[in-house]
Amino acid sequence: MSLVFRARRVAALVPLLLSFPLLADGVAKDASSPIEFDNTISQCENRWFVAATEGGKDLLGYVYIDPAAGFTFEHYGHLDQSGGALRAVRAEFNDEARVIHRIDFDFQAACLSEAMVSALGLPTAPESMAFYKDQRPAGEHHASWAYHYNHIGANEAALEHISRAAELGYTSREMTFEHAFALNALGRFEETTALLSPIVEDAACPEDVIAELAYAYLLKGDLEEAIALYKRALGVAGEAPSQRRWEFARNIAAAYDRLGNASDRDIWLDASEKYKPGTE
Repeated sequence: MSLVFRARRVAALVPLLLSFPLLADGVAKDASSPIEFDNTISQCENRWFVAATEGGKDLLGYVYIDPAAGFTFEHYGHLDQSGGALRAVRAEFNDEARVIHRIDFDFQAACLSEAMVSALGLPTAPESMAFYKDQRPAGEHHASWAYHYNHIGANEAALEHISRAAELGYTSREMTFEHAFALNALGRFEETTALLSPIVEDAACPEDVIAELAYAYLLKGDLEEAIALYKRALGVAGEAPSQRRWEFARNIAAAYDRLGNASDRDIWLDASEKYKPGTE
């Protein structure tokens, strides 16, 4: 077994469903375009951006974080340079006043400078952005933004928000989880174990935090410790089948496999099936 599973604590945001698929990293862009696609969308928060698409048009939009739903962009239209000068072309959306898309991965983009925005005749920001201003205290805001950045894979940026929240004296179980999640995503497993080991000593520690520590131990090769923690997380997670319980059992099986213990591996592979959602 080589697969190790790790899901988000909360359900994913609405996937990015576009009629103009974004080009994957490494795919050649239009050489004649003056736009340099040297950013990712997470670097463009509260800014206009351009993304290359398979249709050949440079998608133009404004990216922001909806406090309730995460990274989102408002689709404006596309860039056109057929007449020599670059101009913003408003798309027709079947009489819809606005078209927005949820973002679920940190795709390649170009964040537009203030000078470029002005040259294109665009407003500094769409009028609708006032509606999405986060009204929470600063510490809670940064902790929430850490989740949203983690969600699309911008883990370094998530850590920056966690640091700002901590500087403001804010702490919460959710923020601790996001901190550990980001560290694990970046392969910084020693930091994860240092962060979470004292916390899991509390008998009331929730399963997501326990499992995040188990994941760090599993990936750094402390397999017996990972097994013990995943079994504890299973006990805390309740009796009903769930994606998380299935994940924990599969990772126990993976740890036993790495230990060369085929008997216990097979026991936990079989056990994982009863934890799978839909087997109630």
